[in-house]
Amino acid sequence: MANIEDVAKLSGVSVGTVSNVLNNPDKVKLETRERVLEIIKDLNFYPNLSAQNLSRLKTDTIGLIFPFSKRKRIESYYTGLLAGITEVCFHMNMKLMVSSYPSDVTENEIVFNYRKIIESKAVDGLIVTVPKYNDCRIRLLNETDQKFAIFGRTDLTTDAPWVDIDGNYGVNEAVKYLANLGHTRIGYIGTASAFIFSKDRLEGYKQGLKRAGLSFNPELVMERTLDREEIETGEEYALKLLSLDSPPKAIIVSGSQLTLGAIHGINRFGYSVGEDISLICFDDDEWNVRFNPPITSIRQPLYEVGKIVAEVLIKKIRGIDCNDHTLLKPELIIRESCRKP
Repeated sequence: MANIEDVAKLSGVSVGTVSNVLNNPDKVKLETRERVLEIIKDLNFYPNLSAQNLSRLKTDTIGLIFPFSKRKRIESYYTGLLAGITEVCFHMNMKLMVSSYPSDVTENEIVFNYRKIIESKAVDGLIVTVPKYNDCRIRLLNETDQKFAIFGRTDLTTDAPWVDIDGNYGVNEAVKYLANLGHTRIGYIGTASAFIFSKDRLEGYKQGLKRAGLSFNPELVMERTLDREEIETGEEYALKLLSLDSPPKAIIVSGSQLTLGAIHGINRFGYSVGEDISLICFDDDEWNVRFNPPITSIRQPLYEVGKIVAEVLIKKIRGIDCNDHTLLKPELIIRESCRKP
């Protein structure tokens, strides 16, 4: 049976170089990697990773656990995020374990599932997404030796690195765009206030109004509660906004599912998006482009987030210094769903 010394000898490199090809491929030139991998294939040499990991007390695996909806969702939120994470895992020679739980489970059930993974030593680190205030997952991870990184920011004290998207900036830019078109009454349909990013986006709405010289009116703001389904909520809130004595002629919606509901509400009211009501969606998906008219959207750099959050977590696991805090800006994509009032 071939061993690592055989691979090194036939490849004309050191044992350390072969080890790097297997464990830290970025440290080896592409030409050398290809030559070593070809020899590994010819010799049918595959190291016993289980034995290696057992001796190092490492699994070379990171975990991503996210809530899933019982309703079929069409947004590409986790698709983009996963693409970035998996690319980095491949290049840094790590595996990714993906798990999930229903969005309607209790905190105790979430903690129980996280604790099972932590105590089983199944992963070297975890990625936490969509943090809430006083998040039970972050509290638990703070109490353990488990390395973790957060997509989002937290109100809890922690040494964990985080990567986030500046929702304040994104909504602020959306308000600026609508105000420049001449809108003076701009409605806002927000996500549940239990999530930290929700406050960030709402603050962007308020600051955008102030920057444009417009007054904040609480009757123009609707926020979903956690127990409400998103599409139905978006429809109901759009109808409420349009039924006001002085309704808005433009609405910013903080999420794809809420936006789909808002479009249903606008249509039920007898109005058309892009004609009677200007609409901006926070999130940019394929349906936004294919909708008639195409929806002006705030595009989140989810692929970049996935790459950075995976990289900082892996570096943390390996004891490598890295930038612990990264805030990325979203981009306002102008399409045909907005017009002058």
